[in-house]
Amino acid sequence: MCAMVYARDMEVVQQLKPEPMTPRETAAQDKIDDVEYDIFVHKMNMVAQEGKETTMKLGASSGMRWGDVAFGIYTAQGDLAVVATGIWFHAVLGQLPVKYIVKHYVNDSSVGVKEGDSFFFNDPFYGGVHPADMGLCVPVFHEGELICFVGAVVHSGENGGTDPGGICPSARTKYDEGLISPPIKVGENYTLREDILNMFAAMNRDARTMILDIKARLAACRIAQRRILEFVGQKGPDLVVGGLRRILSVTADAARHKVSQLNDGVFRQPRFMDNVGMTEGLLKINLTLVKKGDTIKLVFDDTTPMLPDKPLNSFFQGIIGMAMVYFCGWFLHDLPANNALLAPIEWDFPEDCLLNAKGEAPTSMAPFPQTLFANAMFMAGARMTYHMDPSRAQASWYQGFGVPLFGGINQWGEPVADITPEINATGAGARNDQDGVSGAGAFFATMSDCSDVETTEADRPFLYLFRNYFKNSYGHGKYRGGAGVGFGLKMHHVPGAAMGCFGFGSRFPATLGIFGGYAVPPVFLSTVRQSNMGALLSSSDAGLPNNLDQIYGEGNPEQGQREFHHITLPIQLFMYGETFYVPVGGGAGYGDVLERDPQAALDDLAEGRASGWVVTNVYKVVYDPGTLRLDEKATKDLREKALAERLQGAKPFDEFVEEWSKLKPSDDVLHSYVTYPHPSVGIKQGPLMPSL
Repeated sequence: MCAMVYARDMEVVQQLKPEPMTPRETAAQDKIDDVEYDIFVHKMNMVAQEGKETTMKLGASSGMRWGDVAFGIYTAQGDLAVVATGIWFHAVLGQLPVKYIVKHYVNDSSVGVKEGDSFFFNDPFYGGVHPADMGLCVPVFHEGELICFVGAVVHSGENGGTDPGGICPSARTKYDEGLISPPIKVGENYTLREDILNMFAAMNRDARTMILDIKARLAACRIAQRRILEFVGQKGPDLVVGGLRRILSVTADAARHKVSQLNDGVFRQPRFMDNVGMTEGLLKINLTLVKKGDTIKLVFDDTTPMLPDKPLNSFFQGIIGMAMVYFCGWFLHDLPANNALLAPIEWDFPEDCLLNAKGEAPTSMAPFPQTLFANAMFMAGARMTYHMDPSRAQASWYQGFGVPLFGGINQWGEPVADITPEINATGAGARNDQDGVSGAGAFFATMSDCSDVETTEADRPFLYLFRNYFKNSYGHGKYRGGAGVGFGLKMHHVPGAAMGCFGFGSRFPATLGIFGGYAVPPVFLSTVRQSNMGALLSSSDAGLPNNLDQIYGEGNPEQGQREFHHITLPIQLFMYGETFYVPVGGGAGYGDVLERDPQAALDDLAEGRASGWVVTNVYKVVYDPGTLRLDEKATKDLREKALAERLQGAKPFDEFVEEWSKLKPSDDVLHSYVTYPHPSVGIKQGPLMPSL
């Protein structure tokens, strides 16, 4: 029996890289034929893909139905060798709960790991993100030997925190964030334990969705288990045990080799966020990439310190997981997605740091600092890799969120709590040779979908008034980012519902461009209390707004108490008929706006993607407003004038720095920043904050 320590396991979370090869895995290597190995790799990828698709088809939450899913095959030691997902951070983070199970339960007589078992987990200390990300895994045995694990990690809509929807902006400690479970056995003998499911249900506003999601994960795991055992029956266990290890070995060698081809250098990118939980304020994340030889090191000196009573902290392992979004999807895109991609990656986190949460600090809004880091990673990574492959040096997808969360009783009398799927409708960043894709998905979930509105409305207490692209939602540049989605909701068929929203980027842009490209414009939320929208719909009013531009334009017939909010809005009660308008940002821009093809700017104007003001004042394009015919000579002259004005305003760098250093935000937004402009100056190391 292992001696349990009833506290966080600080060692297992350091095991992000592959475990040492075991004697069993070593012996199996000699028995693997190269052709059979290739067949094995293809087969395991298809098994994982079937697991992912099964999970999505059987689940109930927005995240599960629309692609916030990662399904993996793990070695017997817990390393993730094969994954089917667009949720690249789970290519690293999904392994930690499995490694916890291997370390603590395999040899523990009171728990054990046996055929037919299943384990649930959602503790963000092991999962890396926040409690709404939940997982389930099962061990796969062959003739009594544990040969691997299979598991699914999916964002479920609700976990019983102080706020509905899985995000808790009001949380002051981890005890406000609802159900937080380290790996726990929830099934034995191929049967889920109803007593534990009943306990989970009692902790959750939307018990039906949570339990259905757990069962969906388990069903997918059992299918994958059956497929793997069928393969073992044909080829034997050595190919599975040795093959999974070989995938990791080959991936690690290839990752080191590719990193070694980059130029050595230091690449810095500070980023700022305008959200501190439920209040506005300025925070800083400071990323430095140090590339030397076959290693890339991530350094986070001079980052805002940990916020002991705000949920914007992240565990360090979550940041490393988010780095995988960049490495899996962009730089190391041609290699298998597994934790061996971390072989050439090192990291250094300050002890007192927003990105290195400790003690009882809440983390349910960890996706905020993680996505802010991701924007810095994309920007620094583009500069680091451009010389090798310009086509992979892409501007960032939108990385700021703009997502309603809700809770209450739906139109069928059932409890619901979740987020809306438009988190998966952001614009992709511009590329080195073309514009970004509009409504591409989420940067962290590139294979995700945003649902069709009829499906979402079917069991949600609101009606969509519209959902489409809105003007100027992206970063401008030689190539612009893809457009983002704007949508309107009306509380419908219920007396009222608890609604809020989460995101950042209302004061300071959430997503910056690269190589001269513009940032994504700030976004904000609009609501109308005591709205007359119901009457307008009943009368089929011809002036009904059908996009965000018309909401704020002249002639909008909607009346009521209109309010404007930061994109993070604490949960409030919205009554029947009241409306809620949300922008989801587009992608960032790439390159100088004055180098954009003038006709492309006019095409955006014709398609409703850009306004006439932007075409004239940003892109400096002259055209006939009636026909949209380009005036080439006048455009050339206007752009030359703009370039001359730039040069006239230029100044030596040292002079610019001296003037810039005299600027400072107002003190009322620096309440959590510590010391401006360098947070580390004011950080004093000491004991952790006591429990609140």
